[in-house]
Amino acid sequence: MTQTLTSNSTIPDGAGNDDHGIALGWLSAFGAAVEAHDTARVTALLSADPWWRDMYALTWDLTGMHGSDDIADVLRTALPEVGMHDVALDDHYEVRRNEGGQIEAMYTFSTDVGIGRGVVRLVEEDGVWRAALISTLLDALKDHPFHTVTIDDVSLPQFNVAAEPGRRRSTAELAEERRNFTAAEPEVLIIGGGHSGMFLAAHLEKLGVPTLIVDRFARAGDCWRTRYSGLVLHDLKWAVQFPYSPYPDSWPVFLSKDYVADWLEQYVVSQELNLWTSTEAQRATYDDASGTWTVQVDRNGEKRVLHPKHLVIATGLNGLPKMPTIEGMDSFGGQIFHSSDYVGGAIAEGKRVVVVGAGSSGHDVAQDAYENSAAAVTMVQRSPTYVYSQTRALPIQFGTYYSHDHMPIEDADLLASTAPTALARKLGPIVTRRMAEVDTELLDQLEAAGFKTWLGPDDAGLTAIATEGGAYYIDKGACALIIDGRIRIQQGEIVRFTPTGVVYSDGTEEQADIVVLCTGFTNVRESVRPILGDATTEQLATVWGIDERGEVRTSMRHSGHERLWFVANGLRIARIQSKPVALMIKAIEAGLLDPKISVEKKSPEPARS
Repeated sequence: MTQTLTSNSTIPDGAGNDDHGIALGWLSAFGAAVEAHDTARVTALLSADPWWRDMYALTWDLTGMHGSDDIADVLRTALPEVGMHDVALDDHYEVRRNEGGQIEAMYTFSTDVGIGRGVVRLVEEDGVWRAALISTLLDALKDHPFHTVTIDDVSLPQFNVAAEPGRRRSTAELAEERRNFTAAEPEVLIIGGGHSGMFLAAHLEKLGVPTLIVDRFARAGDCWRTRYSGLVLHDLKWAVQFPYSPYPDSWPVFLSKDYVADWLEQYVVSQELNLWTSTEAQRATYDDASGTWTVQVDRNGEKRVLHPKHLVIATGLNGLPKMPTIEGMDSFGGQIFHSSDYVGGAIAEGKRVVVVGAGSSGHDVAQDAYENSAAAVTMVQRSPTYVYSQTRALPIQFGTYYSHDHMPIEDADLLASTAPTALARKLGPIVTRRMAEVDTELLDQLEAAGFKTWLGPDDAGLTAIATEGGAYYIDKGACALIIDGRIRIQQGEIVRFTPTGVVYSDGTEEQADIVVLCTGFTNVRESVRPILGDATTEQLATVWGIDERGEVRTSMRHSGHERLWFVANGLRIARIQSKPVALMIKAIEAGLLDPKISVEKKSPEPARS
């Protein structure tokens, strides 16, 4: 039976009435419509309230769309420019019904230069199945595949024998020559050797783009290794694994900073990344005529000048530490740290520790101090904190995508990133309230201990907090210490230091030996101002915040400069989005994409009140 949609758009006969057949029929009609660049036929296939998230495939950007008119506006430009054709059901993923009764299917497609994947979720309206949610993801470039070795490569030489007659150079010698870039320039220079920079470098190397990472630390992984001793990831290990390198099955569910640091160190070796440690980028200028950067670096005392085509800022989620000025700080006889400088451990033994801030860092620092035999620990809470448990609530947040028996990570990532951020924000209260329900006892006990909780803006939880701000904590032990009174809660803030302690806003005074200020950071953009200078920095978009389409601004997107990128996010999002960013850089260098797109697609600055 034919399901008529409009006078010129139908689902073909013979598609079948089971879920598989319905998905196959819808994709057939959808494929014909997009290949014809017929936006009217496309929108006829959409539900009354449709959402579409394009992840670099059609718009070369992260673009959230909502409503038929908005989708049509984007497609009118995108489809003629990049094309979309060869839409086909991806049969390796079984068509299924989700909890809401939607039919969910994966599909594949091509553009003029790329290969894509997507998800469609269909709802039945007036007897017709229409798309309520669509995603399109750039997964590869047609003529520039990711390099892998096959059995056909068995004859490739393992050693270079032509450099010096009669002498073979070892793999280690060849790797050192490659890393030094004495005979050639890196096409991409990444400043920062954390996970985001390394993930991007791994993809670029597999695309044949020579890439160099420079990092100020002495050892790969030190950006994690040198942080406070109690730092443990809050997310399940299956959600935060590295591209091309899953963690060992025997590793714990929640990884300490040392696990991550050591895995970063081996990642440099296993992915054959070019990393210079003990290296500071000092100055970078861009030449418009040649399309290259001139970057001065200090490599353990040796000055080098590099000329990459692309400069990537991968120095982390945060900019410079925000260190408040509080009356009496100079007279305090103890130690004052920003959380970024606090190493924890034995330094807290026997000391009276005051921790300002009740977010993740504040909880971790307070717990670390208690577990290292501090004489007393006080947490100063300035505003409510969104709290949920690892054991009960966290599995609800990740659903069935990431677990010990999860689906292939590429499928999990595609499904988890299908919804535009604005839609995730809208649906956030549903999931957040379910999580709070299973955590009722925990939240009630925290409130009884004087700790203030909330569910984030509009009860939207972490989805809203991550983009709009606020403190959150995924419990890994500190909550029990608060409930039992072993970590004392002080509401308000420090208004004054004394030689021996602090005075709070309610007038009470407390003796202290160590004060740790978990008071946040400046915008990431400000951390590169000393390197780029004022003129270039002001040209860039600020990092984080929400753009006019509801997506996170600038990071893993266009910066406002044609060959400068910010890549900074948590492990999971960095894994998902670093690959298409690498594909865009490759497309620019292969002449498939005009680099000025980064200027054109710079997100406008958020409105200021």
